[in-house]
This record gives sequence, C-alpha cells and structure tokens, in this order.
Amino acid sequence: MNRFILFSLLFCHLSWAEGLTSQSQVEQFSQTLDIRYQHLTNRVESGCDEQRGSGFCFKAQLALTLPYDLQADNFAIYFSHVAPIQKDFSSLFDIEHINGDLHRLTANSSFTGFSKNQTYTISFLADYWHLSEFDMIPNYFVAVDGVEPQIIKSTVAKIDDMTQQEILPFVEPYTDYEKQFKRTPNDKTRWATSEVLYTQNQSRLMELDKAQNLIQTRVIPKVKQLQATGDVLNIEKGIAVFVSANVDSQKIQQALNRLQKLGIKQAAEGVSLKLIKKSGFSHPSAYQVAISQQQIQINAASESGLFYGLQTLAGLYDLNTPNQLPVVNIFDEPHFDFRGVHIDVSRNFHGKDLLMTMIEQMGAYKLNKLHLHLGDDEGWRVEIPGLPELTEVGAFRCFDLQDKKCLQPQLGSGPSINTEVNGFLSVQEYIDLVQYADQHHIQVIPSFDMPGHSRAAIKAMEVRYQKLMQAGKKQQAEAYLLSDFADKTVYSSIQFYNDNTINVCMPSAYKFVDKVVSELQALHIKAGQALTKYHMGADETAGAWVDSPACKKLMKANPQLKKSEDLGAYFIAKVAHLLADKGIMPAAWSDGLSHVDAENLPAKVHSNVWSVLAWDGHKTAQQHANNGWEVILSHPDVTYFDFPYEADPKERGYYWGTRSTNSYQVFQFMPENLPVHAEIWRDRENKGYQVDDTDQKTQLKAGKKYSGIQAHLWSETTRARASVEYLFFPRLLALAERAWHQADWATKYQAGRVYNQNSQFFTQHQQMKADWTLFSHAVGGKEKLKLDRENIRYRVATPGATLDSNGVLRMNHIFSGTQLYYRIDKGEWLLYQSAVKVSGNIEVRAQSADGKRYSRILQVN
Repeated sequence: MNRFILFSLLFCHLSWAEGLTSQSQVEQFSQTLDIRYQHLTNRVESGCDEQRGSGFCFKAQLALTLPYDLQADNFAIYFSHVAPIQKDFSSLFDIEHINGDLHRLTANSSFTGFSKNQTYTISFLADYWHLSEFDMIPNYFVAVDGVEPQIIKSTVAKIDDMTQQEILPFVEPYTDYEKQFKRTPNDKTRWATSEVLYTQNQSRLMELDKAQNLIQTRVIPKVKQLQATGDVLNIEKGIAVFVSANVDSQKIQQALNRLQKLGIKQAAEGVSLKLIKKSGFSHPSAYQVAISQQQIQINAASESGLFYGLQTLAGLYDLNTPNQLPVVNIFDEPHFDFRGVHIDVSRNFHGKDLLMTMIEQMGAYKLNKLHLHLGDDEGWRVEIPGLPELTEVGAFRCFDLQDKKCLQPQLGSGPSINTEVNGFLSVQEYIDLVQYADQHHIQVIPSFDMPGHSRAAIKAMEVRYQKLMQAGKKQQAEAYLLSDFADKTVYSSIQFYNDNTINVCMPSAYKFVDKVVSELQALHIKAGQALTKYHMGADETAGAWVDSPACKKLMKANPQLKKSEDLGAYFIAKVAHLLADKGIMPAAWSDGLSHVDAENLPAKVHSNVWSVLAWDGHKTAQQHANNGWEVILSHPDVTYFDFPYEADPKERGYYWGTRSTNSYQVFQFMPENLPVHAEIWRDRENKGYQVDDTDQKTQLKAGKKYSGIQAHLWSETTRARASVEYLFFPRLLALAERAWHQADWATKYQAGRVYNQNSQFFTQHQQMKADWTLFSHAVGGKEKLKLDRENIRYRVATPGATLDSNGVLRMNHIFSGTQLYYRIDKGEWLLYQSAVKVSGNIEVRAQSADGKRYSRILQVN
C-alpha cells in the first residue's frame, strides 16, 4: 500500500476536537455521513399539534452514522421536508422549520460528538401524513460558518439502471400496510400489488380475436368517422407531397417532419400525397383523409386541419409493419377547442429543450394549448426586460437564507447555484419557444401566480429596491415593490411560507403586473403569436394583509372592502380589467375567481376549475360555466399528472386528491357529465362517494358548455427530465383522446340526479371496455414505440400477475402487446407467452417497446 493511500485512510478516521473548520473537513464529513430516513407510522396516538386535528400528524425518524470519531457540534444540516416538522424527540439534536419546506438540524449542548459507527436517531412528528417513499426529498447539505456548504452524498438521488428513473436510496422502504400505506385507519386503498393489477387489467380488457383491422386503423386520439377496406397502400418508395396554392407550407412543415422521423420519406417517385385547403367544413380544424391503393389526399378547412390530418397519417402508421398504410376514408374534427397541457417550470426548472419536446408531442396528439407556469414561490423563469432581478435572483436557489443573491433552498435544490433545477428562459429562448409552439398550432399561455405563490417575485423586487435605495433612487426603488415593510401580519401559506404574498394594497403591485404583461406582449408580437390570454393564478393566502398599514389605508378609502379577506377579490378584479384593457382575456384558477362577484369581472374570463370531483367539484365547474366563462376542466382526480399512476409507495407523486390516476381512469373521463363519475370512481381513501345535483342553483343550465380540458404537471417532485416524461406519458395520450374525441359511450348530463356507487345512469360499460381495449392495443402496439423513437422515457407500467393454487402463473398488462417477463428465485428473466406452471420465488416485470427499459419489479405472492 503506498503512503498516499495509507495517509488517506488514516485521515478518514481522524478526530477533530476543534470541530469542523476547514473546507476539506466539511467535504469529508459530507462524503461519509450516512443519513437514513424512515417513515414510522401515520397512526400517531398522541403528541400532535391539536390545531391540526386528529389524523393530521405522522411520525418518522432520521438516523445519522459517521464511520469515524468526530468531536464537532458547529455544523447545521439543512434539508427539505414538505410536511412541516412539529417537534423532535432527540436529546442531542434539534430540528427547526425555517420557511417553506426548508428545515435545519443542529446539535444541542448535550451533544459531545460522533462516535465511530454509532447511529444517532432523531424521531419527530410532522404535519399530515406520508404515503410514498418519494415524499422524502434528496440533497441534504451541511453548512459551517466560513466554509462552502456541501451536499451530503448519502442523500443524493440515483438513477435506476432498469427503469432509468430517479430513486432515493437513503429512504427506508415501506413495508407496513396499516401504519405506512394507509392515510387513516379507515382508508380502504389497496396496495397496487401484481395480484391487484392483474384483477384490474382482466376486468377492463375484452377479447379481440377478429378485430385486427380495427387495431390497425385505431388512431390516438380517435377519429370521428372511419371506413376501412382491409387493404393497404404500399409506401416503400416514400411520398411525393403536393400542396395546393392557398396553403402556407410553413404551417404544416412540422407534421411532415414527424412523418419523416417515423420513416416515411419524401421522394419524387413516391406515392402522391395531396394537401388541399378548401371550404365546406363546419369546424376550422376539420379535415378528411382518403387513402386508396394509389394515393393519399387530405382536405381541410385550414392549415391546422391539414396539420392534424398529417398527424392522423402518423397515427395510422405502424413501425412494426413499416412501408404501408391502411386504405381508409376518415372525417374528423375536434370535440373541444381548448385541449391543454399545463407545465410548471417554476418549482423545478426544466428548460427549453424539454419544452420543445413537449410541444412536438402535443402537436402529435392534437393538443393545442400550452399553459406555461413561469412564476411561483420557488422561481421566476422568464427574462423580463427592465426587471433583471426577476431572473438574476428569482431564477436561482442557493444557500442564502436572506434571499439577497438567490432564493433560499427549497424542494431539495441544494446549496449550489449551479444545479439543473435552477435557470430561466432568456428573451430569445422564450420567443423561440412561442414560435415553435405556433408551428405546431399551439397557443402559449404564460402564467405567473399572484397574489399568493409569489415569493420569487417579491424577493427579487426587494433586492431591486435595496439596490436602488443605496443609489439614492427612492422613486425608482418603490416603483415595482411588492411588499409592505410595515406589514406585521403573521400567516402561513398552503406551502408553509410566511412571506410569499404580494401586498395587493400597494399601487406598485399593479404597476409590476402591467410591466410584466406589457413586456410579454412585446415578446409575443416578436414571435408572431399575439398574447390573447394571460393566467394570473389568483391564488390567495388565508390571513394575509391583516396588519398591513397600506391595506388599512386602502380599506378606509374604499368602504366596500370591509375585511382583509375582500382584498383578494379586489386584486383579481383589478388585474382582470387591466388585462382586458390590453385586449387580453384574463385567466385564473377557479378558487380565486369564486371569491369575486362575476359582475365585477370582464365579460370574457377563463376559469381553470380544479375542484376535486369527490368533494362536490362539479358544482364549481357548473356555476362558472353558467356565468358565461370559458371553463377549462382541471379536476385533480383525473387531470393532475403529478399524482401517482398507481397506489404504490414506490410511485412518484402527490396524492391529496386521489391515490392513483392511471391511463384507464383518464380514458374513462366523461367531461360533459361530471357528477356521473361517482358511479365509477372512488375518493382518495378508495371509498364510494355521492354527488347530489338536485340543487337548481348549481345545476348546469341548458345551452351552457365547457370549453375544454387540460392536463397538469406541478413540478415539486420532478427534479429530473426523465421524471417529467414518466409522469406525462403515456397517460397524456388518454387525455388527448378525451380532449379531441367525444366518446359515444359517455352518458350525457341530465340535471337533478343523485349519483353514487349504486345508481345506474351509466350503462355503456361494455362499449367503454371495447373502446378501451382498442386504445390499449394502439398504445401498447404502436404509440409506445413511437415515443421510444423520440427518446421519451414514458412509464413502463408494472404488470399484473397471479399464481393459482396449482402454481400456474398468469400475467397481463394495462397496455396490450407489452412484453412481459418473469423470473424464479432471482434467476434468468424469461419471456411470458402464456400461462405457465412455476414454483419458487416469482418476480415479474414489463418491458418498454424498444426493449431498452423495464418497469419496476413486483413480487408475486
């Protein structure tokens, strides 16, 4: 052994009596300290904060082990914990909640130092409950005065080779169904074991022995009318594109590019593909596709119709049987004009490349609205000319608890400013993004949440204020200030911030909004897509502004503002009219809009209704539609894709609205009849619920309709791009189906009914199963391979599997055509082809269409 290695090994076990004082010592500590997080129970009998109420507290513990003696207590370990920690039970360490999800662990006066390989446990109580191993957040870091903070290596996330998804090795696995998996003692949620999945899959799929032609011609989203002969058109020589003179070729080029990427080349000697724009269609995006054994012709009302017609060609094309298309005649048009995708890049930044990929996939499946969430507590993500602090400070998180050079760490961002979750879109990048969306017939709707959820903007404008005040420019300093420094109100937001709400009583707040919107308008003009809709958020913070002198002054001057709770509605109405005066339709979340008298708002308003259907969520949607507003259905129990696919502790995502949202549930959605879902869905504890639609005040009035639906991905748990793709795909295809195509099996809305698990107004179960079976074949047999071709790391769903009493293994999958594998006693993986007799310890997994990735492994009991 050479001297350098020997010295290094000895150094690892040195005891530093003076504490951690040097950079090398802190780095050594961060590299060797082992931290383990274990969730203990949601069944806490006593000790919880009484204000939270029974069942709103769980117990967990941290375990710290160091492989050498260390006499040091001058360190602090910072970590994110979504549920605020109420109290700890350690005699040696203390845990303090700082702000948002940021916590600090420090040694107290009783701590004399680490003993080699001794484990120190710190148990604690925290708000609410934890039900998933992904509730824990990585990237704990150690900080010592005068030394650069360092991430603790044992808490860093890793990428699993099999799934290519993030895992958290420092989190102890969940094993206890009663204490860890259930939210309350009466929770009826079933763990998504292989047996549970097998039963579910069997109940949903139908035999399709004689339906091969239907499978070949099934397009996602489903077309309105299709006739097929069973013949095919050979396109081995490619296609020769002919465009009528009245068509703007640039507006269809991206769809032609997709055909080429799928392997349909363009060649002069290829089959004729005629693209013709003509009148006579009832919808501007309607189109016809006629494929004979000699040629292809697409007629449409507009370039968007031609674009969608070309995407239908891509949907008909099967990479498993290349160089051919089925002979068909198709007429198609969209059901909803608003077919949206909401992407939150504020909490964790995901840059231009990911957004461009999402735009491509939105266009491929005929989705046409990109609701881009660019501003929230944890980040401001687009450059605004004239307000550089918004991105210089507000686009970055690092170890700065005073928020002077960056925002303080949140959501496991760690201490460094150089991390992938930090960043912003430059002016040019935003323009490029809008232009690229426009080429895919997608409208970009920018969103900055206000007046709550605005910490990034608030802190950035405070830095601007201090900078200009130091320069003696008081008037400029106060121009865009968002906080009243004399406000002594104590509040806590839904994400546990105490300083994240714009003071709506200050004129500078509205000047700030006007500045941001005006600059965005200018960027959209440069991009060639007018800004016609802006999402203000309209999230409020209960308890804000109570002790603000600025608000007391405003309320005194406006007697209609009787209490601080009225100020949120005042802000929303004022901003809505500011937008309308600029020719922009104001958009907001439904809860904020519900606090405003409709008469105080402009005539045209966009409402994202996000009330949970199991909690009478239909009422808000119906009332807002009755107001004449443009209602976009955004119900969390079906459209929130930051929720888990299945109820399994190893599935990523929040679950406050429902424990699982798989592709089948999204496919089941009947947007025109919200109450009917009480017959086929259950609440977040897997219990039946009842919807009473007999109140005439909240019934949907005759002639009132919803404008569309939208998928949502909030990014609190998505640090890696692969996680974004996993959560969106493949269930985004099911949402595209419901946005574009009205299912003929859906039950129409009829006012005055009461729905529950025993009512039987929905009678088209078999028709829905038949439609789902074809959809399942299309996804499993065709579309997943196309996603693989685009390097989309969609979720490979875990398989269903069961062993009968004779030891016969049977397997299935939510998507037909998926390759399934099993192994016995950790041996070689074997391809499952049909029921097989086995013995021993059986594990199963599913494979991606291209064979490069796998699902998580499940045990078969």
